[in-house]
Amino acid sequence: MKPHQRPSYIIFDLGNVLVHIDPRSFLRSLSIDTAENRRYYQPFIVDIVKRYERGDEPTEKFFSNLDFLFNSERSRLRHDHGGKTFFSRADFGTAMLSILGEPVAGMEELVRHVSVSTPLGLLSNTNPLHYDHCLKTFPVLRSIPTHFLSYELNAFKPEVAIFERVLARLPFTPETILYIDDLAENVQAAGTLGIQTHQFVEAKELRQLFDELGLA
Repeated sequence: MKPHQRPSYIIFDLGNVLVHIDPRSFLRSLSIDTAENRRYYQPFIVDIVKRYERGDEPTEKFFSNLDFLFNSERSRLRHDHGGKTFFSRADFGTAMLSILGEPVAGMEELVRHVSVSTPLGLLSNTNPLHYDHCLKTFPVLRSIPTHFLSYELNAFKPEVAIFERVLARLPFTPETILYIDDLAENVQAAGTLGIQTHQFVEAKELRQLFDELGLA
């Protein structure tokens, strides 16, 4: 549901709304970002990370899965590991954090601005490693008091269940909530529940929307 009235509550996505992310940085960080390695590893990485971000598996199991994927004899013999024969947990941790980039330009100021008049929340597909790093690194999160995290809700956008679980924790009706996300499938899923939605492009156009909704 497109924004049509001033919201009583605004929920922001994290990745590529507040903070730039680039999943391709994982293999680049390991110095094995070749076309062959992307074709082979990427589907496995996506599956491993998704289970971690849905809260299906703890951090130790996440690292164990990566260890098996990259350090098994079959993997080391078949794929270019940039001259390395073994990747450590520290290597995987660094690769995971490399996915997180710089803050999205203009968003910290805009979030602080709108927080004066409207309560805010965060809804993110994320994991303990990324979330803990973001809390320490990006001041914008301190302007958002309530954080809804996929690994705590045991659901993953664009599953409708994650939005249902957020609604169950809020004293607001769906039509009085505005959800902002950069991905069309996530916006569409929220919209099926009657939540007002906006697909994010940049801070400038979001500020214009906020002005139109009387949030200036």
